[in-house]
Amino acid sequence: MKKTILTTFSVVAIMAITMVSCGGASTPKTSLKNSVDSVSYAYGVSMADQGLVQFLEQSGVLVSASGIEYDYQMRIASADSTQKAALQKEMAAKIDSVNKINAPKLNDFIKGLIEGMNQEEKSAYANGLSIGVQFSQQMLPQFNTMLFGTDSTKKVNNDQILAGLISVLKNQQLAIGKMEASNLIQTEVEKSQAAETARQEEDLKIQYKDSIAAGDAYMAENAKREGVVTLPSGLQYEVLRAGTGAIPADTDQVKVHYHGTLINGTVFDSSVDRGEPATFGVTQVIPGWTEALKLMPVGSKWRLYVPYNLAYGSADRGTIKPFSNLIFDVELLGIEK
Repeated sequence: MKKTILTTFSVVAIMAITMVSCGGASTPKTSLKNSVDSVSYAYGVSMADQGLVQFLEQSGVLVSASGIEYDYQMRIASADSTQKAALQKEMAAKIDSVNKINAPKLNDFIKGLIEGMNQEEKSAYANGLSIGVQFSQQMLPQFNTMLFGTDSTKKVNNDQILAGLISVLKNQQLAIGKMEASNLIQTEVEKSQAAETARQEEDLKIQYKDSIAAGDAYMAENAKREGVVTLPSGLQYEVLRAGTGAIPADTDQVKVHYHGTLINGTVFDSSVDRGEPATFGVTQVIPGWTEALKLMPVGSKWRLYVPYNLAYGSADRGTIKPFSNLIFDVELLGIEK
């Protein structure tokens, strides 16, 4: 029974919270003339008691009075007869004060509730109301977030959303075609996401400025060492053993042994320590690796010094913190067919 009550409540409550009109709202007169009236009244009591009150409190429609009642009931239980009367009067006054605060929003809610309950089950109006609530409560907030991120000063234009939506429903000529509309949305969302990612990265760069400076200083000093080659991308390498085999292409799978450390010597991953080579696609690894592998003949062993922008960038990977430069000893064992 409880499951049925809560399921019914969720539909009615969601519809009701947006159906606001003017004037007061009155409670229908209680009249338990027969068993149907009695069970109907009981259902209303149970539906409110088993979730609706809490829902309205969480939604900001009601100020809760339950804390007041609980506090006074505890005090009344341990009071003498004289104190009980005074406490009950005091409790009633406080609850009445809360009721007065709740009255305006509650009146609006009740009118919306009554209107929603009186709709025919499959009426076009009820369907439109239900979908409108979904737009208001779920879809529009999500779309705003997708387009504008955390900027609460911006929001989509509801009138233009309705203009586009209704034009399609009425088969009218569209100012923006359906395919063009889909592409425009995707483009704008991708731009927003890229801008948000860039903003977050700039914030992280401030947080990790000391680590970035230490990494840059390390790479600058390392570039001066004999045998270290610095590529235009910023990737550095030195040849520990020269190979004479084929050089991998983008489409190849390679078998390698590797040993990865931070610039402070901390080991974060090592196939050498595991005693088992790794096999993967040339383009399935960090950009620094991909660039180096396409220069390495099979049989080579190189030490790579990878700047953070060719490694994991601003990602936090546990031991590998954001903006970490990495060092790898990479031995190219073969190209897999």
